[in-house]
Amino acid sequence: MTAGTEGLAAWPPAAVAVVLAAACTAAFTMLVALVGGVWAVVRWRRDVAREERDRAWSRLVWIVDQACDADVGRSEIGLVGADTMYDMQMLREDDAVLGTMVLGLITGREHR
Repeated sequence: MTAGTEGLAAWPPAAVAVVLAAACTAAFTMLVALVGGVWAVVRWRRDVAREERDRAWSRLVWIVDQACDADVGRSEIGLVGADTMYDMQMLREDDAVLGTMVLGLITGREHR
């Protein structure tokens, strides 16, 4: 068998079909792997963002519970935590508006 286009004509049609099928299969496999990898990264980033948001909201709820407690010690812990969380700006985007308002009400600070 020779190389080049005149050599390809010397190949049996079944061999050409097998080579083309293998090349198409390899290209399709690479495409599927690329799309799957991108999808996995996008999903992972979304899951991480959701977990961070849930963690920030659970901390906010805990601070509000402590600050509103009738026990003076827990209330003081809640006030210190609210003051700290107000400065940390843990909540993002739309959550920050509501969270900052709540923390501002607890600490007595106004939104900057």
